[in-house]
Amino acid sequence: MEYLAKVLQAYQELLSPDNVVVDQKSISAAETATFATTQKVLAIIRPGNCAEVQECVCIANKYKVPIYPVSTGKNWGYGSKVPTQDGCVIMELSRLNRIVDYDEKLAYVTVEAGVTQGQLFEFLQKHQSNLMMSVTGSASDSSLVGNILERGIGKGPYGDRFANVCGFEVVLPTGELIHTGFDRFANAQAAKVNRWGIGPYLDGIFTQSNFGIVTQMTIWLIPQPQYFQSFFYSLQDDSAFEEFIDTLQNLKLQGLLRNSFVIFNDYRMLSTKQQYPWKDTNEKTPLPEDLMPNFRKAWGGGLWIGEGALYSASKEQGRIERKLIQRALKKTVNKIVFFDERKAKILEIIRPIYKLITGVDLRGIIDFFYNKNLQRGIPTDKVISMAYWRKRDPVPSNMNPDRDRCGLIWLAPSVPFDGKHVRTALKIIEEIAIRYQFEPNIGLQCVTERSIDMTVAIVYDRDVPGEDERAIACHDEMMQKLILEGYIPYRLTTSAMNSLPTPKDDYGKLLQELKRALDPNNILAPGRYDFQQDWPDKFDFRKYYDHSVALASQTLRKSSEEIAQD
Repeated sequence: MEYLAKVLQAYQELLSPDNVVVDQKSISAAETATFATTQKVLAIIRPGNCAEVQECVCIANKYKVPIYPVSTGKNWGYGSKVPTQDGCVIMELSRLNRIVDYDEKLAYVTVEAGVTQGQLFEFLQKHQSNLMMSVTGSASDSSLVGNILERGIGKGPYGDRFANVCGFEVVLPTGELIHTGFDRFANAQAAKVNRWGIGPYLDGIFTQSNFGIVTQMTIWLIPQPQYFQSFFYSLQDDSAFEEFIDTLQNLKLQGLLRNSFVIFNDYRMLSTKQQYPWKDTNEKTPLPEDLMPNFRKAWGGGLWIGEGALYSASKEQGRIERKLIQRALKKTVNKIVFFDERKAKILEIIRPIYKLITGVDLRGIIDFFYNKNLQRGIPTDKVISMAYWRKRDPVPSNMNPDRDRCGLIWLAPSVPFDGKHVRTALKIIEEIAIRYQFEPNIGLQCVTERSIDMTVAIVYDRDVPGEDERAIACHDEMMQKLILEGYIPYRLTTSAMNSLPTPKDDYGKLLQELKRALDPNNILAPGRYDFQQDWPDKFDFRKYYDHSVALASQTLRKSSEEIAQD
């Protein structure tokens, strides 16, 4: 009890008691994700600047108590803010929320780790900027830096978000501070506009790793196009699927499709529009295939529904690009619709009359296709409603999948941008999902010209007994069978960090050497993307962690009120 009290007292003296959280309600929330977790959290600390992050790391080293950094903690479906291992203090970086630098001409912004998508969007609007960011389908109050460090995928020409950042500010596990690229030099004029700098390129080792805490980075922005068009298409005939994928790959390789875009299957599309139709299915799961044709009518009857966007320098260029895309896709898609500002204005004019006649308000359609289209860099919370697919209660206005016990597990295999490879992976996913009584909820993230990152959502209700276990079993079998075919995930949940195959080389040895050099006390997010099972010599965590995690957790619960009063 005395030992833990000293740790928390040190954090309280540094950060103030308000920013050292030990109450049971907050701790329980931090231990909760959208799937079953057992990891115990000792406390939550909230530093307010980079210097305080450094001091917190020094305290962690002094007492050998590990810290687990998160930005805003909305990593829903991958583990939320729950640490990978027991006995960590969560370090929330949401108070580091400054927009440090911004340049309209060179199209960049420098942000701290707690800056959210919504905050940056409002900043650009306030400054009447002609720039836009790449947004994800996550909540508007989710962190930019946190998603980029997971190598997350956004919309638009800069959908590969990590490929469009530079100049990291990083607190190392020892408490030392570094800046990557040219940013390590005083008065470096190209620090915000050059990715590589001079010498070894280090930015990559701080993504999907536990080698440092990134407190700041520069993000490159995209100029608003002179002429923007969104377009959507549907595929009815599954026999043309492979040719359809290969056609898209060719369009992207030629540079005609410059943006990151998603192809949804019908289950994914339905789950973003409504909750599970319990009455139609007589309470049975998964959703029967024979009911799907009726639901598909809402978007033109497609088995697959694709999105796209054109960012053109003029209407003339946009019209030519539109014709080229229509010509290329007409063999495989049954419907393709383009939407621009002119069409949005026409629908806005007829909207009152249309609603009077049909009872249908076109506002949602106008917003989806144009006004609030994600491809224009406008964040939205709407996609989060998918997590409530199998919940019985209506989707709340203030969505929080962790709090509301939504079941959501993501699996994200990466496959070559090739119709045959995509088909092979889909067969594995669909067969296993149906066998475990889950809908094969699938999106194909077309980010680069050569690979597709598939996103498979296992969506369920955590309040139903046995569903957690069944969902995890489904995820694990699906992942292992995909790996056997060579389709390795590009991103992992916290529960799957030890599920990858053994590397064929000395990769594990290199990670071991880096971790021991940078983090000799193993205090930074132990177990997170460090693949210790592949190390030649296993890291003896207990050698550095001289008290029992179980005892510490019990001590915290017994003494939290007493400590808070000190």
